[in-house]
Amino acid sequence: MRQRILMAIGGLLCVVAVAQAGDVDKGKALYTGRCAFCHGATGKGEGPVGAALKPPPSNFTSTDYWKTSNDEQVKNAIKNGKPGTPMVPFGTSLSSDDIENLLAYLKTFTPK
Repeated sequence: MRQRILMAIGGLLCVVAVAQAGDVDKGKALYTGRCAFCHGATGKGEGPVGAALKPPPSNFTSTDYWKTSNDEQVKNAIKNGKPGTPMVPFGTSLSSDDIENLLAYLKTFTPK
């Protein structure tokens, strides 16, 4: 009986994990419309406005970026902005699902 309960809990955790995973295609659409202007189409921080910003936008293709940023930090930066940088908060205009979708798309820039 105990084993069945543990298996059921494990199954529920898997469902929750899958439910929280973002949609890359939706994230790409959001990124193109909201982020690429600064971060660039390729995620390198080289958007049309990016070169003029100090400090420059985050480079999502950088190994260093992903070594120093976990999922919660990235979502927090999207939601609340980054003090001391030009990164503005999007928490009032993006839902939690939108932010999850953006995170899923940003991870496609991760160096292989």
